[in-house]
Parts: sequence; structure tokens; C-alpha cells
Amino acid sequence: MHTTTLGRVISRSLLAVLLLLPRLHAQQAASGNIAGIVTDPSGKCVAKAVVTLTNVAQGTVRTFTTQNDGVFSFAALEAAKYILSATAPSGFAPWNEKVNLEVGQTLNIPAHLEVAMSRTDIQVTSDAQSGVNTTSSDLGGVIGARQIETLPLNGRNYLELAYLVPGNAPAPNFDPTKVNTIVVSSAGQVGRGGNVMIDGADNNDDAVGGSLVNIPEDAVQEFQIASNRFSAGLGRSGSTVINVVTKQGSNSLHGGLAIYERDHSLQGLPATYQPIPGLSPTFHRQQYAADAGGPFRRDKAWWFVAMEDRQQLGADLVGQRDTAKQVINRVFATAPLHDFLTTERLDWQLDERDRIGFRESLQLEDDLSQSSLDRALGSAAYRQTAVNHLQGLTADWVHIFTPAVVNRLSFADNNFINTTSPLSTAPQITYPDLDDGATYRVPQQTLQFRLQGDDTLSWSRHNHTLSFGGEVQSIDADFNLGVFQQGNIQTVEDFPDFDRNQDGKVDDNDLLFAVGLRSSTPTRALDLPNNDSFHFALFTEDDWKVIPKLTLNLGLRWEMDTNLNNLSWYGQRNPIVQSFYQGRRHRDFNNWAPRVGFNFALNPDLTIHGGYGIYYDRITLEIMSLEKGFDGRALALNVTAGNVITDPNGVPVYLNQDGTFKSYAPQVLSSPFSGFLFTGAGATGIDIINNRLRNPMVQQFNLGVEKQIGRGFLVKVDGVHNLGTRFIIGRPVGTVYNPDTLGPDNVTDLESAVNTKYDALWVSARQRFSKYGEFDAAYTLAKAFNYANDDQIPFEYSPIDPNNLQREYGPPPNDQRHRLVISGMANLPLKLQFAPIWTIASGVPMDILLPDGSERVPTLQRNAGGRAFHNAQQLNAFIAATNAAGGVFEASANSSVTLPSVSPHARFNDSFNSLDFRLDRSFHLGDRYTIAVLGEAFNIFNVTNILGVSNLNYSGFANTLSPDPNNPNFSSSFGMPVSTAGGVFGSGGPRAFQLAAKLNF
Repeated sequence: MHTTTLGRVISRSLLAVLLLLPRLHAQQAASGNIAGIVTDPSGKCVAKAVVTLTNVAQGTVRTFTTQNDGVFSFAALEAAKYILSATAPSGFAPWNEKVNLEVGQTLNIPAHLEVAMSRTDIQVTSDAQSGVNTTSSDLGGVIGARQIETLPLNGRNYLELAYLVPGNAPAPNFDPTKVNTIVVSSAGQVGRGGNVMIDGADNNDDAVGGSLVNIPEDAVQEFQIASNRFSAGLGRSGSTVINVVTKQGSNSLHGGLAIYERDHSLQGLPATYQPIPGLSPTFHRQQYAADAGGPFRRDKAWWFVAMEDRQQLGADLVGQRDTAKQVINRVFATAPLHDFLTTERLDWQLDERDRIGFRESLQLEDDLSQSSLDRALGSAAYRQTAVNHLQGLTADWVHIFTPAVVNRLSFADNNFINTTSPLSTAPQITYPDLDDGATYRVPQQTLQFRLQGDDTLSWSRHNHTLSFGGEVQSIDADFNLGVFQQGNIQTVEDFPDFDRNQDGKVDDNDLLFAVGLRSSTPTRALDLPNNDSFHFALFTEDDWKVIPKLTLNLGLRWEMDTNLNNLSWYGQRNPIVQSFYQGRRHRDFNNWAPRVGFNFALNPDLTIHGGYGIYYDRITLEIMSLEKGFDGRALALNVTAGNVITDPNGVPVYLNQDGTFKSYAPQVLSSPFSGFLFTGAGATGIDIINNRLRNPMVQQFNLGVEKQIGRGFLVKVDGVHNLGTRFIIGRPVGTVYNPDTLGPDNVTDLESAVNTKYDALWVSARQRFSKYGEFDAAYTLAKAFNYANDDQIPFEYSPIDPNNLQREYGPPPNDQRHRLVISGMANLPLKLQFAPIWTIASGVPMDILLPDGSERVPTLQRNAGGRAFHNAQQLNAFIAATNAAGGVFEASANSSVTLPSVSPHARFNDSFNSLDFRLDRSFHLGDRYTIAVLGEAFNIFNVTNILGVSNLNYSGFANTLSPDPNNPNFSSSFGMPVSTAGGVFGSGGPRAFQLAAKLNF
């Protein structure tokens, strides 16, 4: 790992600052705060009142003695259940209240004392403090223990519960290493830039984006989703931050054992599956879970451990080409998966002032699955095997200087190794409607090692909750990439139409293809070690209660990544592209992020809140690898002409006048890379990072109201506007002759040049019933726009017009106008408990690709299907007008081509509708043991939900205008359903049932 002198100076300076600076905030990563004022019956502040806070599960106690202002404050608290008590000088009765403190929450609880003779004790239920938020202006929610324990989860990944909060939805897959990872898309982003923290530690993949180590569902106590406008105490994301808190041990021994069973006899089949007579797909899944916790010493030290093992024989829906019938059949291919998770935690209350904690999480996962798709469907051969080993470690020390001044020092280590391998040794063949062969993206191996340190000092003074703090991270990643070793062949047709090579048979050697791409050194992988960077952050905030009804949330954050623009490598740049670099490359010290918010309580049951803030996205290290790897030397691409290429006059180079191949024509199977070298059609030749590359910046604004109606019914409505700037796009800027490849190479400039936009209405509602359960609803009405089908990586398609990036402006691939999620829990007769999740959403947009699949139709906006066009008739009218005007240019033909019309039944997207539920019954065995019998149903009404997987086509419908072999003026495959949501086992897929049993003690 390379550390510059400046980096050492900064890191040492900040380490000293971290040991001194105070910080307190409502959204501390793994804790919360409780504050209030003690008053007498006349409303006057009570001095010298002793306020006591007791942790119910662990028995620990903290105290605070009020001054003349009557204010009390407890900072840096574990998320837990507490009893808050107040006693005052003689004349007042004791007061106490049950409090449920959630992660990232600040509770303002007034203690109104009564005179002793009127009543001897005041008891307020925990429902009292779960109403309207009167202190903060941020947007998001908390998924509590009851939701995690009772709601049905298809796969038992707790992160799926983030979709219960407005503004959040599943993200499409953007990288082959994230096939089995839950990634949350928030506020219109594709998902790379989200931030997931576990017990305050960064748990993010800085290499490509997304989260890292998963933890057992039974180890999660609760988690907070800070979806928008979060405080200065949180950063490294322009969209959302998820704070996860793991469970701790308590003074009583407790735990559980569970088994979850699901197989093909309890499972429906996807609507797009085409069964083969005599063959029935077999799949099953078993998950075993166990957790236990207890005391080493009551009121002093506790332990907790959880494990989960998932053994799954799944299935991927794949395409199978039938050359004789010239159709692509959709069949199942076996997809095994094994996932083992553990989490262990130790907590020790050394004395009344000091507490230390340790947490370790491990994930060992291996699978066979579909690789990242360039088309709507992949073949069985296109899949990959992956081995993922991930680990996270956290240690923290909380010291109480005074009841109002609390320090938290923490250290974290986070590392992983991912190895991804192809199933076959053959080039990828990208047909217009199918990905076949071995994906060009693998084999690859990624290693990441992170060290993180931060210190927080909480200080509450009068009406101000002042906060200052900082964070240091050291991130090191190594890439070993076998990309393009086997190559990529891009055909212009799904099937050959006749014997072009005149060998007496019609097979794939007769296919027409546009281009072949392969590494110039196909026997050597690309090794990129020491992709290092330091991340520094400082922040300050004041939650200022100006008057009892008005709180201002004022904050300022500064962030800096030392090597986001590959500065450490810049001196090794390829001299042949020197003229394309403009200006001087340097570190950016100007990432200042002011955040201002307010919360005005018109009355205890109605508030108005809003604010404005600036947020910065992390830049993944994959950007660094693109400049290092695609510098024209380390991984030079040979881009060779396919057999359909024409010369500048439009005359075919490799075809005779009758359409047969000339003797030296390249052929798909026997000689795909024998064509002449040329500047590749859409190929990534040499990538350079623009010297003005900066962290993407998002300005966020919200204004809303929160109202409690009657007893326990809470409604929150917010208008949201986000404007992102400096997002990354790859723009072709020229061509150079590359002596390493003996041919010309495109030069692509990775620029901070494009924007994102998100406008939305977020509505959430909650009703809690003391006896009958609870009801939750989250609705999102949104419209999003950006300039690429990815948050950061400009790797797939070049802009249609490099000199007019506005033509790339369009909706992101996962944009949904409407999304409604209803969940809850109901206590039924016969001691049954019913817990549903009902998700309803509108369709996502779809890109419309040229007949050869090389890029979208250039005269259309990106993702025009379902947005610019709502039905096939509208698209056919556009196609007719386009053809009448001479058609559109297609690179593989080197000329204008006419577009085929589509079926009147063609569709661009599908709505989503899935009702999942859990029904369980518990049986008590004595005082300590309980057996719960569970039944879970997913998509109980078996609604067909067509949805894709990849960010390049998330719609699930065929999106290439592939002409029919027997009728080139018609595309019967376009707009036909290809894949269902979730595949076989995923959410929204075919109806399925799961049985389970759990022993609790």
C-alpha cells in the first residue's frame, strides 16, 4: 500500500483531532439520545432533580442531575428499552416512563412532576413517545425488532425490509460480484452509492459499490434507513444510509433454534418458463438458524452469538437456442448456493463510566449463478461460479466524563475476497436477444481491506446539542482481472439464415457478426494491486431548540478521498494520450456539505419540517481500475472486424454478392478474431480520468408535515427534490494509434459531467393497536432522470453524440412512478398471528435497441419504452415515420437501416403486485420454552410479475428490434416477456410456500 507524505500528515493530524473533538447528533451511527426538561405542575423548571435511565435487559444505570434550566440529557445510548425516572426535592412524587429508543433516534421526553399529595407515582406507557417527531427534519424510518421477527422474508435477508420505507426499492444488478447481494436503490439512484453501516462500521464495497458482509437475521436488533436529508454526522452517500444495530446479551439466558424448508413441491413455475416433456426442474432450500445470548456477569458483562446456514439448490431461467427451429427456448439450469453466516458480540460495563464492546461477523458464500446480463436473457453457459469470503470486526469504548459529556471511540476492520470464474472456456457471443458463451467479465478476483477509526464526544448544553467529530478510513483493494481473455463476439442475428461458408451445413459458422473484442494478451490476466485511498471526514452540528416548539438542525460536513482520481498512478500514464489530459490532477479539498433543517411543532400532534443539504457520493475504486487497466498497455483490446463489415463506400468486405462468405472471412466458431483491426464499435479502448473528476454531489430538499390522528395513527407526508451534479459518464474524445495493438484506439474520458434529478412525494402511515397488532404503509410517487443506466461506471454503451450529452438524458432503468408497500401484524383468534407484506408498483422503463443490439435507436431518448411510448401502436408509428425518412444509422452495417415493426401485443414493462404473509402459532412448554410453527406464502395470488435483473434491461421484456428471419420487416420477439421478478426463489416470483419451526428459550 502506498502512502504519500501528505496522506501521513493528514492522517496523523486527524487522529489527534479525533481524540479531542466532541460530537453529538440525533443520527449517530449505532446509538441514540434521550433528552428533556423536568418541570413542576406550574410549568417551571425544576433544579437538582435526579433523572435515572435504566437499561431493562442489562440492568445498567445512568444518572443526570438537572441545573436551573431543568434540562437532562443522555447521549451515545445503545438502542434498547429503558425506564426513565425522575425524583426531585421534597414535595414532588417520583415520575417514571417506559422508553423504547431506536437506532439513530433522539427522543425529547418532558418529565412533568406532580405534587406528592395528589398522586404517588406516574406511569406513562411506551406508546407515548412513539408519536410525532418534534426534534429533527431528516427523512427515513426505523425497522424495529418486531418487524424483523414477524414479517415474511423471502431468503431471510433483513435488508429487504428497507423497502418498507418510502423512496426505497430493489436495485438492478450492476456487477457480477453482486448477483446474490441485496442492494437498495434510494431516491432514484441505481444503487452503487448507498451506505450500509453495522454497529457504526462502514460495510460497503468500495471496489464496485453495494454492501459487503451479511449478518444473520436473528442477529439484527433493528436498523435505521436515513433515506434523505440526513444529518452531518452521516456521509459517503448521495442517496441513503442504513444503520444496523446487532443484538446484545442480557441478564437472562435467551436464544432460539429454527429450520426453514422450501422445495419444488411447494413452488410454482415462472410464467416465462417453457417446460420440456419428461423434464421437471428440481429445487429446494433449507435454512438453519440459531442464536443465544446471556450474561457473563449480571449487570456487568454479556455475550451473544448467532449463526445461519443456507443450503439451496436453485435454478436460473436461461435461454437455449434451437437453430433448427430458429427459436430461443427458456429452460431451467441448476444453480446451487451455500451461504454460512455468523455474528458474535461481547459487551462489558467496566464501571459506571466505561463500557466496551466487540462484534465480529463472518460470511462464507459460494454459488453458481447468472452473470451480469447485456441482454434480457443469458444461456446456461453464460453463468459463473463465485466464492465470497467476507469479514467485519468492530470494537468500541464509551466513556462518560459527566452525564452531559460522553465519548465514544471505535475501531473497525472490514475485508473480503471474491473469486469469480466462468463455466466454460469460450468467447462470449452477444446475440441480439441472448448472451451466450463465457462472459467477458470473468475470471476475476477482488480483495479489499479497510481500517476505520472514529471518535465521538457528546455534549449537551442548555438548548443546544452541539456536535463535532471526524472519521478516518484506509482502503486498499487489489484486482486480478481476466476480462476479455476469451473475448466477446457481437452478432447481428440470433440464427444463421443459410449456408454462407458453403460447407454443406447451416450452423453458427454461418452467422453474421459485427465485431470481435479480445485482449491483446489473452493468456495473461490483468493484475492491478494497490488501489489505495484514504477517506477523511470532519463534521459539526447544532440541534438548537430555539423555542419549545421550534428546533433547528444546523450542520456542516467536510469529506475528502485522497485517491479518487487515481492521483498515485498519474505519473505512469500512457504518453500516447497525454494530449487528452487537460489541467493539473490534484486532490479535492473542497467537499463542504452544509445542512440546514427545521422542525416546528404547531402542537404535540402536528409538526412542519423541512430543510436543505449537500451530500457527496463515494467514487468506487473500479473507476481507478479502468484508467489503470484500459491505458492501452496493461489491457489493450484488439478490436477486429466481423464478417458483416463494409468499406467506406458501403461495399461488404467479407461477403460475396450472393451473401456467401469470401474465403478469408472471419467466422463465429472457427475464426472470430481473424478480421482486420479497427476502431471498435462501442469498444472501450483507452480510458482516462478527467483531471477535474470530483465526487458526485447531490443537493437535497424536503418539506413536509407529520400528524398524529386520534390514538396511535401517525401520518407523515413529504415533498422531496434532489439535484445531483458531477456524476460520472464516459465520453469518447478522440482516437490515437496504439503501437501495442498496431491499430487505432478510441479514447474515453471519464468525466464529472452529468446530472441526476429526483422529484417525489413520500407518504408513510402507521397505526398501532395495543391488543390487535399494527399497520404500516409507505407510498412513493416519484420521477427520476439521469444520463446513464449506471450510477458511475461508463462501461457498456458510449453516448450517442459525445458532443451533446443531453441526448442521454432519460429515466434510470429502475424508475417507478408509483410504489406502495403495506405491512403489519395482526393477532387473530386461536392465538394465531398474521403478518403480511403487500407490494404494488408501476412498471420500469425499457431501452429500445437497434436490430443488431449494439446500442439504442439513436433518435430515441434512453429508456424510451414505457415513457415516451406507452404501447406498441405508438412505437410502430414512430418506426414508420423513421423508415419513411430513410431509417437510422447502424454501425455494424456502416449505413442506414430500416427498423422492423413490432407486434401489437408487444409491451415495454409490467406492473408489480405481490402479497406475502406469515401465519404462525406459538405453543408454550413451561415458563421458559416456546415452540412456534410457521407457514409463509410468497405471491399468494400467483400474479405474473415480469421484471429483469440487469441495469441494462431491468424491464424483463425483450428490447432488441430483431427482425424475423422470414420477415425482416417484422420483429415478433420484441416486447415479449422474458423473465419474471426474482427468478425462481426471489421476491415477486411464482407462488411459493415455506414451512418453518422455531424453538425459543
